[in-house]
Amino acid sequence: MDSVLGILLRHHRIAVGLTQEALAEKAGLSGQAIGSLERGDRRHPHRATVLRLADALGLGADERAEFAAAAARTPRPRRVPGAPVRQLPAAPVRFSGREAEVAELTGLVERSGVVVVSGMAGVGKTSLALHVAHQVGELFPDGQLYLDLRASLQPEDALAQLMRALGRPDHGGTLAETAARFRSALAGRRVLLVFDDAATAGQIQPLLPGTVGCAAIVTSRRAMDTLPQARHLRLDVLPEREALDLLAAYAGPERTGVDPSSARQVVEQCGRLPLAVHLAGARLASRPAWPLAHLARRLAVRRLDELDRDDAGIRASFAVSVDQLDPADQRAFTLFGVFEDISPPVAARLLDVDGLAAELVLERLADLHLMQATTPGRYRMHDLVRTYARERSADAEALGRVADLFVAVAWRSVALAVPHSFRGTWADPEWTAGAPDFTTAAAAFAWLDEHRPHLADLCRTPGVPAQALVRLATGLFPYYLSRGYRADWAELCGLALPAASDPRAHAIVEMDLGVASRDAGPLRRALASFRELGDTNGVAVCLTNLSEVMDTVETGEESLALARELGLQCVEAAVLEHLGSAYGRRGDHERELRCYLDSLRLNSEESDERVSASVLHRIGALHRRSGRTEDAATALARSLHLFREGGDATGEVACLEELGLVHLLRRDRAAAAETLRRGLGIAERHGDLRRQASLRQHLAKCGGPS
Repeated sequence: MDSVLGILLRHHRIAVGLTQEALAEKAGLSGQAIGSLERGDRRHPHRATVLRLADALGLGADERAEFAAAAARTPRPRRVPGAPVRQLPAAPVRFSGREAEVAELTGLVERSGVVVVSGMAGVGKTSLALHVAHQVGELFPDGQLYLDLRASLQPEDALAQLMRALGRPDHGGTLAETAARFRSALAGRRVLLVFDDAATAGQIQPLLPGTVGCAAIVTSRRAMDTLPQARHLRLDVLPEREALDLLAAYAGPERTGVDPSSARQVVEQCGRLPLAVHLAGARLASRPAWPLAHLARRLAVRRLDELDRDDAGIRASFAVSVDQLDPADQRAFTLFGVFEDISPPVAARLLDVDGLAAELVLERLADLHLMQATTPGRYRMHDLVRTYARERSADAEALGRVADLFVAVAWRSVALAVPHSFRGTWADPEWTAGAPDFTTAAAAFAWLDEHRPHLADLCRTPGVPAQALVRLATGLFPYYLSRGYRADWAELCGLALPAASDPRAHAIVEMDLGVASRDAGPLRRALASFRELGDTNGVAVCLTNLSEVMDTVETGEESLALARELGLQCVEAAVLEHLGSAYGRRGDHERELRCYLDSLRLNSEESDERVSASVLHRIGALHRRSGRTEDAATALARSLHLFREGGDATGEVACLEELGLVHLLRRDRAAAAETLRRGLGIAERHGDLRRQASLRQHLAKCGGPS
């Protein structure tokens, strides 16, 4: 058996990163001598040898004293009579995967010390700890102690149980005195301790051994970063391959092998969380007639119900973590579940606190692995945890505060991007209150880009004020158009339409729904509503949008006549752009260009750079198709500049694509490839799959990789 000196020597040598040979050379000893000491063949070297080793290892004063004491010829502690304690529960029968984690934990335990295995509920901390504990048990012949701390067991009670297990009577006294007696009982012995489900560092600190030779594995839902002497191993969900292997271990490889697609769906619906995969596999094992596809469909509809097993199911597992929170943090947990991921500014609005206070709440939830800090300033719940959080009713007042924030940003972007919009006569200027101090539309759009997932989650959540949905649907139109997010816009308009009780608001939402979905039906209904209301501005704008969706000369001419009759130059300019496009499809390119130039002139008078950028893009494309590359490049360069200034990513990508085609027409493949790749990068960032495919086709013509 290894001596205490040998254990200490190996521990310090590994800690400073030396091999036996390197240490021998540094201390002026032989490699054979180092090996003999570490194996325990030689237990009491000369004092000079001990000092040379301490110098070579760079030991501090306390470490040198401990090292010298271990080498001294002192009597060994007497063994407690009787067989060593063997308290470990049975090893997991179907333990699967975790090869890297098993190797890391085994190595840490073999070198003695304290290891904290942390992770979210159900991630397999206890299974890993017991699996490794059984593997290394023979290295701890003096006993293996196990204690389920249940996240609430007091240190005094835990120590009493441990002392009884060691056959030592309880003499009472303070916590510090009992902890000291426990450490004395372990001194000079090789004992493995496994503490399951620890709640805090304060709970676990008194239970830890004080000498080298013993090791402790602690599992906890908390990170326990404040436990100074511990090494940390944090468990994540399983990789897909290991999750599939675990499912097969329960359901049978013959079932998972027959339908691998459904097997993948099952483990993904389980979030690759080991407890959930185990429960799903056990369900399949108890239902041999069920195909995997059947369980996959059930999980898609009612995941937590399928994974619930009274006090051993997913809900019960998550509840243990949530119950450790104080009431305020429990409320925050429920609110954060509204969002797929969350940032401190949105969290602050939800909780009605400042950003720093909100971040502290997020960090507390992350410490309990109820949330994950994915990137600096961004937090996310595991999908099953979020499903559990969403079963609780979110506070409508808190949702309203976040909705008001998005409304403020939306209408601030309207004021910056389309200051002449007819919506300004309907909207309340107070709606922009509380928005960040944006000075450009591009800045407002960038903020919306960052929080776009929050917006989608918010609008789908019951309890959001109906008026907020209407204000969002009507105020986000310049953002959605600038990014090409028509599906998001159409979904939001669909949610807002039943809530739009005001006739004018209803007409605007219905018009926007038609634009977003490129459907003339809602546009015609909106047009009829505007006419019935006597809203000539609404009629003109609706006709403009209808001319874009219908894209016919007849609709365009009708819209143009009405815009001129009303003296609405900004509407006239927009109609002329769509009318030019309609003439172009007829092959009348002379009229097409004349419409564009008239539109550009009117936009210049109105200082509407957003529409000017779009018209210049059309002019550039027309010149490019006609072979006038210089004129095309000039128009497109101006258009590109305006789109960038306005933060219009969709327009910027369209311009870059046209400019790439101009370079190809000039046979400048290098310039074409560089321009098209810039456009592709922007399209990829914003998820524009249609434009990505088009740009890659053009890049293939450049002779290089796309």
